[in-house]
Amino acid sequence: MVTIEKDARRRGLLANESKTKYMQVARAVHSDEHLCCGQHKFEHVKEISYLGSQMNQTNSISSEIQARILSGNRCYYAYGKLMKSRAALNRSSKLKTYKSLMRPVVTYGCEAWTLTDGDEQHLRIFERRILRKIFDPVQNDI
Repeated sequence: MVTIEKDARRRGLLANESKTKYMQVARAVHSDEHLCCGQHKFEHVKEISYLGSQMNQTNSISSEIQARILSGNRCYYAYGKLMKSRAALNRSSKLKTYKSLMRPVVTYGCEAWTLTDGDEQHLRIFERRILRKIFDPVQNDI
């Protein structure tokens, strides 16, 4: 490990103990010990956020999906007055707003997701709830 430190210094790189953390990815993690590399001691973490995505040590994607749905809800409620107004936007404009602004917030990074049935169900529930709010209850005249 000391050779890594020497090569990094030669190239002008320094290790920052307060910013550098490590995570062990496995089905069963046995250790919560800090990693020592030369004079540096790096903290072990169970979950990190990297480039806007949540990763955990068991490689479960459910926490990432829940965080994305929460972000989608925040996005919807940020545009709440606009989405509830019948005069400001018609249904097709609201639908375009949903597809271009809210759905990408929820599906960011979804190419790498391996979904379980429960995860798919949570995503469907989110989408149906937003679509019900966009289309409002429709009354049939009998």
